[in-house]
Amino acid sequence: MEFGDDMSLYLRDTWREANTICGVLPMNPSSSGIWPSTKLQDPKANIEFWNYMFPHVEIIFLIVTVLWQFFHFFFKRLGMIRFTSHMLTGILLSKSFMKENTPARNFFSTEDYKDTLFGLVGACSYMMFWFLMGVKMDLSLVRNTGKKAITIGLSSVLLSITVCSFIFFVILRDVGTKKGEPVVNFFEIIFIYSIQCLSSFPVIGNLLFELRLQNSELGRLAMSSAVISDFSTSVLSAVLVFLKELREEKTRLGSIFIGDVVVGNRPLKRAGTVVVFVCFAIYVFRPLMFVIINRTPSGRPVKKFYIYLIIILVFGSAVLADWCKQSIFIGPFILGLAVPHGPPLGSAIVQKFESAVFGTFLPFFVATSAEEFDTSMLHSWTDFKSIFIIVFVSFVVKFALTTLPALLFRMPANDCLALSLIMSFKGIFEFGAYAFGFQRGSIRPVTFTILSLYILLNSAIIPPILRRIYDPSRMYAGYEKRNMLHMKPNSELRVLSCIYRTDDIHPMINLLEATCPSRESPVATYVLHLMELIGRASPVFISHRLQTRKSEDTSYNSESVIASFDQFHKDFFGSVFVSTYTAISVPKTMHGDICMLALNNTTSLIILPFHQTWSADGSAIVSDSIMIRKLNKSVLELSPCSVGIFIYRSNNGRRTIRETAANFSSYQVCMLFLGGKDDREALTLAKRMARNARIKITVVCLVSSEQRAKQVTDWDRMLDLELLRDVKSNVLEGVSIIYSEQVVDDASQISTLLKSIANEYDLFIVGREKGRKSVFTEGLEEWSEFEELGVVGDLLASQDLKCQTSVLVIQQQQQMI
Repeated sequence: MEFGDDMSLYLRDTWREANTICGVLPMNPSSSGIWPSTKLQDPKANIEFWNYMFPHVEIIFLIVTVLWQFFHFFFKRLGMIRFTSHMLTGILLSKSFMKENTPARNFFSTEDYKDTLFGLVGACSYMMFWFLMGVKMDLSLVRNTGKKAITIGLSSVLLSITVCSFIFFVILRDVGTKKGEPVVNFFEIIFIYSIQCLSSFPVIGNLLFELRLQNSELGRLAMSSAVISDFSTSVLSAVLVFLKELREEKTRLGSIFIGDVVVGNRPLKRAGTVVVFVCFAIYVFRPLMFVIINRTPSGRPVKKFYIYLIIILVFGSAVLADWCKQSIFIGPFILGLAVPHGPPLGSAIVQKFESAVFGTFLPFFVATSAEEFDTSMLHSWTDFKSIFIIVFVSFVVKFALTTLPALLFRMPANDCLALSLIMSFKGIFEFGAYAFGFQRGSIRPVTFTILSLYILLNSAIIPPILRRIYDPSRMYAGYEKRNMLHMKPNSELRVLSCIYRTDDIHPMINLLEATCPSRESPVATYVLHLMELIGRASPVFISHRLQTRKSEDTSYNSESVIASFDQFHKDFFGSVFVSTYTAISVPKTMHGDICMLALNNTTSLIILPFHQTWSADGSAIVSDSIMIRKLNKSVLELSPCSVGIFIYRSNNGRRTIRETAANFSSYQVCMLFLGGKDDREALTLAKRMARNARIKITVVCLVSSEQRAKQVTDWDRMLDLELLRDVKSNVLEGVSIIYSEQVVDDASQISTLLKSIANEYDLFIVGREKGRKSVFTEGLEEWSEFEELGVVGDLLASQDLKCQTSVLVIQQQQQMI
C-alpha cells in the first residue's frame, strides 16, 4: 500500500511537471533566502533560490560581467576594445560550448519567463546604449559637415549598397547556389550585404571613444561621415517602412482610397507621429535642456530630478517608436541628440549611466543575443563559402568606396586606410541586427553563426591595426589651413585667448583690441581660464555662455575673467564675440583642453601668456612657472592652428592702446621680418593691426649683403618678397606701414640692432622660426634660454638686453596632415 501510494504520488508529480500550463500567480520573483532555516518556512522548499527570477538574472549578470572583464584584461593589451570581450563572452555561453539538456545550458537558456525577461532587459540595454551615444555626439558635426564628409558618408553606404546589388544579381548571381539549387535565399543575400554596407554612428563613435580619437581630425571626419550615412539610411528605412505599411493597409482596406493615398489610416498617423516627435525633440525638448543648464550654477551638478525625468522620457520615446513601427532605439537616439553634449547636463548623464550600461547591461544584451551561436551548424562547405563570399565582397566594396573619395580629396594614404577601416568596423548594431533577423526567421542559424564569427574577427583585428597606423601625436592635426595668412580678406578672426593668472587679463584684452575688430572684420575670442586640478577627483570644463548662474563654490571662480571680457564685448559690441570657459585639470592634460577647444571652434590663432611675469617697471621677474612653460611647449607641438606666446611688460607712459589715444600718441608696434613661414604669419597679423588708426606699424626687414646682390631663386624667399611687396609700396587700403631694411651679415649685428631699438616700441612681433637656418641667427641657437620663443624672441625676452617692451612670438600652424 505504501509502495502504491508512493508510486501514485510519483506519477502524479511527473504528469504535473510534464503537462502544467499555468503557474502560481502572482509570481514570487525573489527567493526567501539560501539558509536551511529559511527553506523550512518556504512552502516551495524544493525550488532552489537561483530558480527565482531576480536571483537568476543577478547571477547571469555576475557571470557575464566577470567573464568579459577577465577577457578584456588581456585583450586590451593587444589593442582590442571592450566589444570583442563582450562577443567572446556571449559565444562562450552559447550552444557551441553548452550542449542541450545540460544544467549549465538550462540555466542560461531563454525559456518560459526568461524569454520575456531577458528580451526586456536586453532591449532596455540596447536602447540606453543608443541614448548615451546620442548624448555624446556633438551636433556641430552635422552643422559643420563639409563636402568631404557628405561625399564619403554617401559613397560608403548608399553607393556601396548599389554596387553590391549589381554584383550579386548580375555578376555573381550564382553565389549561394549548389547545382542550380539556391542555398542562400534571395532575401538573406540582401539582408547580409545591406547590413555590411552600413556605418552606424554609435558603433563608429564608440570605437573612436575607446581609441581616444574622437577629438582628432580623422575621428571628426569619420563621425561626420557616419552621421551622414546613418541619417540617409534612417530616412530611407523610414520611407520603406511607411510604404510597406501603406501597401498592407491598402490590401486590408481595399477601396478606401483617393488615388494611391489612404485617407485616415494608421500608416499616415504613424508617419505624422514621427514628424511631430522630431519637432518636439528640436523645438521643445532641446530648449528645455538649455533651461536646465541655465538653472544649474557654474560648476555645480545637475539636480537628479532632471536626470530621472529625462530617462522617463527616453523610455516613453522607445514605446512611441515601437508603436510607429520603427526600431525602439530611434526615439532614445533622437532625444540623446537633443541633449547638449558636454558639461554640465550631457556629462552628468553619461557619468551616471555609462558604467552600468557599458559595463553590465550591454554585455548582457550581447550574451543573450549570442545564445543561438552554434558551430555545429558549420557542416556544409557550400553554406560557408557562399556567406563568406557575400561578406568579403561587401567589405571590399565598402572599403574601396570609402578610400576613393578620401583620395580624391587628397588625404594622405595612411589616413585614407585608417578612415576606411573605421567605416568598415562592425559592432553591436550589426550584431543586434543579425540577431533580430535570426529571431524573425530572416536568416538561418548557420548564417547567424558565420556572421557572428565575422563580427568577432572584425572587432578583434581593426582596432589594433588603427592603433598601429595612426600616430596619436597628430591627434589635433587638421586637413585644412587654419592660420591668419590663408584667411579670406575681411573674414572673422577667431582667437583662443588663454588666461593662467588674473594678471594676464588686461594685457590679453589690450592685445585683442590691437587686432582691430570691426563690423566688417570682426574678432571672435574664446577665452579659456586654465586652473590646476587640486582637491578634486575629476577634471571640470565649464562653458560660462551656457551656465549663466553664479557658482557658490569659489574654488574655481572665474568672475574676474568673465566680467573683464564681458566689458570688452560691450565696448566693441557688434565687432567682438566673446565666449568664456573654465578648465580645471592636471597640468599634463591641459594642452588637450586648449587644442580641443581650438579645434572645435576652428580658431586661427591661440595666444598663450609667457610663463614669466615682470614687475611694473619691467626690470625684475616676479614669477616663473615651470608648469606653464611645459604647457606652452606642448601646445606649440600639437596645436591645430597658429600659436602666439605673449610676453607682457609694462612700458611706463604707454601701457595700452586706450591710454595712448588719451595722450594723443600712437601705440608703436615693430615687426621684425627675417623670412620664413612664421615671419609671414606674424607680418599678416601686423597688417591687420595697421588698420587701427591708433596703431603705428613699423616693419623692419633684415637682409644680408648676399641676398641684395644675388638673384632670388629660393622659393621660400620668393614667398617672403611677394608678401612684402604691398608693404614696401605702402598700397594697402586704409593702412599706413613704415617699411625699412637693415643689412645684417652675422648674429652679432642683429644683437646690436635689437639693443638699439629695444625700448623704442610698445610691442614687438616676431616669428618663432624654430630650426630654420639663417645667417642672421647662426650661432645664437646654442645660447638660447627659451627655445619656445625662437632665437629673436629669446633675445628680446632676455634680461641682458634690458628690454622693457612687450613681445609677441608667432608660430604658424604646424600640424597639417
